[in-house]
Amino acid sequence: MKQEIFHKTAIKGVAAENDILEFLETYIDNFHLGDVVSLSGTSKGLLKNNKTGDILAYVGGENSGKKVAIECKFDKSIKLGDVDSLDIASNKYDTAWSQLLETTVNRGANTSIIVFDKTLADASIQRAVDGVSYIDNIGFICIIDYEADYHNLAIAYNFARRLALRKDGKNIEVDFVNMLIQRLLKDIRDIQNIEMLVKNNIKNNLQILKNIEKSLLSIEFNQQYLMKYLEDGYLSKVDLLDFYQREEIRAKYKLISKEIESLGNE
Repeated sequence: MKQEIFHKTAIKGVAAENDILEFLETYIDNFHLGDVVSLSGTSKGLLKNNKTGDILAYVGGENSGKKVAIECKFDKSIKLGDVDSLDIASNKYDTAWSQLLETTVNRGANTSIIVFDKTLADASIQRAVDGVSYIDNIGFICIIDYEADYHNLAIAYNFARRLALRKDGKNIEVDFVNMLIQRLLKDIRDIQNIEMLVKNNIKNNLQILKNIEKSLLSIEFNQQYLMKYLEDGYLSKVDLLDFYQREEIRAKYKLISKEIESLGNE
């Protein structure tokens, strides 16, 4: 439902910005980073009549002088691009590359992040970026699953804030940064796969417990009517109807089933 509303609403960009801001606030709070983040997309920046840069993060606090700017692009109009992709005969020159640079300059930031949703990112971006990628002296391209998974944004933000805090001025080895990013992404995917296996095992074990309890109830019920038949020598039509419908054990099984399901929620 969240994804369907997101894709259909005309204000999906605003909704995404708020969700990303909330995620970053939680991330910063959980790791006690001391950063301050706020929405900035409605205010003009340093460039004339320019509002590029939807979220601004003050790394280490508002007075640190270190900033990471974040641009959210939740549409399919932006391609990857590069410095050679500008056609001087066209007014349409927005690319991920140019938007990153524009975001950094407009917000006076040390570096920037551009965020795409995986269902809306252009094919050129999907091919070039495996979750997170760093462009030398420009910033980070990040692809998230808006509906469910913001891990890639956490990685991009963590790297970006560390770059903003650098004081030595030495050049960054882009290949090494991207290699580290890919290793982190692989570790996260491995953890997610393990988590899925554990959840599936829990689910399967709970179902096994349900089946065992159901069989035990059925055995007990059948024994009850067998003993009645052996003692009385017959079963009345009422007994046969009860035996056929098994309402008694159905009610018991519902209660037991709920108890087992509650184990999975703990």
